[in-house]
Order: sequence, then C-alpha cells, then structure tokens
Amino acid sequence: MENNTEIISENKPSNDLAFQDYLSIGYVFLLILGVFHETIYYKFLGVNILEYSSILDVLISPIAVMLGNLLLGTAVLVVIIFGYIYLKLIPRYHKWLGTKKKYQEGKNKMKLERANEMFKNKNASLLVITLFVFALFTGLGIGRGVKTKERIDKGDVNLSHTITFEDGQKQKVKLLGKNSLYIFYVTTGVEEVSIAPIEGNIKLIQKLPKEPLTN
Repeated sequence: MENNTEIISENKPSNDLAFQDYLSIGYVFLLILGVFHETIYYKFLGVNILEYSSILDVLISPIAVMLGNLLLGTAVLVVIIFGYIYLKLIPRYHKWLGTKKKYQEGKNKMKLERANEMFKNKNASLLVITLFVFALFTGLGIGRGVKTKERIDKGDVNLSHTITFEDGQKQKVKLLGKNSLYIFYVTTGVEEVSIAPIEGNIKLIQKLPKEPLTN
C-alpha cells in the first residue's frame, strides 16, 4: 500500500513551469502583442493589415516590430531585465529588512510579511510585468498611428524612398511600412495610403539620402 502511495505521489504533475515553458508562453505573448501593435498602427491609416499579411508576417511580427522601433525594442528589453532583477533581488532586500528591529514588530512587520507573501507568488509579479509590456506595445502603436495620420492629413510628408516598378517607372514616396507581400506608402499631395504588391510589381526600393541641413 505504501509503495502505491509513493508511486502516485511521484507521478503527480508539478505546477511549476520549466524555463522552456516560460519561453514558449513569452513568445506567444509577444506574437499577440506584435500583431496587436501592427493592427492598431495600420488601423489609424485606414488599412486592415491582417488582410495583407502572410503567416510568416504574423510569426515574425514581434521581432519585426521591436527591430523596426528602437524605442520599443529597448523598452521591452529593459522591462525584461528589470523584471528579472526585481523578482530576484527584492525578496533578498525584504529578508535583510527583516533583520532590522524596526521591521520585527508592529505595522512595519505586517507590511513586510504582506510584501513577502506577494513575492512568493511569482505569477502575480509576472502579471504586473506582462501588463506593463502590453501597455507599452499598445501605447506606442496608438502614438505611431495618430502621429502618422496627422502628418498625412496636414500634407507634412517627408519623402523617404524611391520605388522602381517592374515597368521602369519610378516614384518618390513616404514609406509607412512593408511586409513580405505588400508595401504601404503615401505620396506628396495624396492623403490616401497606397498599397502595392511586391512580387511581380516592384523591382527596387531605395532609401533617399537625407537632405543636408542649411543654415
């Protein structure tokens, strides 16, 4: 009977997630955020980006978003590093506080005990970090979309690229974004966003040199 009990106990699944599980969950989370960020940004431009995206575009969306936006990529990296340090060092700091006479009795002791209980639940701390990253992706998506839309409406468009089409025609445009299938751009004097397929249509996309500053 005792042996059966031990076997059942050993086979009982653990509630703790392995490091690989956290990586998988983290990637899925970033995948959702990448798609969400792009959807918000293009929505302000009047484009449903999901209609123009391939499966590959969706899968690499978190990487594309973070590499395409230095501020966002840096912020996400900082949040992850800060979150790791936060979860590792703060409990040690609380343990050090517990050796102080001030935190060994009264209200201060109760506050410290509540804080320690909170940090024992890592999922709660991870949830806070998750919400922060979500707010970051969402906020920057809205900010990009609103700012770009305002510039288009005002005609304040700085041409950034030259598109060479397969028929040899060239056009200077403000490139708003691109994926594996399409490019999205506006031209001077046109408020509507143009969407052009890449395959069989566009031969070359060149970045225009920046105009020198004049005194």
